Amino acid sequence: MPSTTRTIAGSLAVLLVAGAMAPATANAWPLGKKTSSDPSAAKSQGPPISFQVYNRGKNSQDIRVAGQVYTVPSQQTITLTAAPGAEVYADSEGNGYQKGTLLFTIIPTMKGAKVSFN
Repeated sequence: MPSTTRTIAGSLAVLLVAGAMAPATANAWPLGKKTSSDPSAAKSQGPPISFQVYNRGKNSQDIRVAGQVYTVPSQQTITLTAAPGAEVYADSEGNGYQKGTLLFTIIPTMKGAKVSFN
């Protein structure tokens, strides 16, 4: 009976050590630089895309593209350039959306296009 208890205790100890090491082992990459598994990283590759943003509203609106904030005056157009996959967010309250709302994602077919909002 004591050897059975010792065997079970030893097995539990090995399982606990293996369980503690599992997260570190799962994130290890022995072959050098790990390729990104983030799907958004793959979308943001390619040449920058220039496009226009038109504000149809009666008030100026702020938008955030790749961490940069731009003000789009009322009834005016601005031209922006960003990488494919970059997301455009509202950075001020607007007609039908709140600050932080995703407005659109930049895709290659938007090259030279005019996007209007509000």
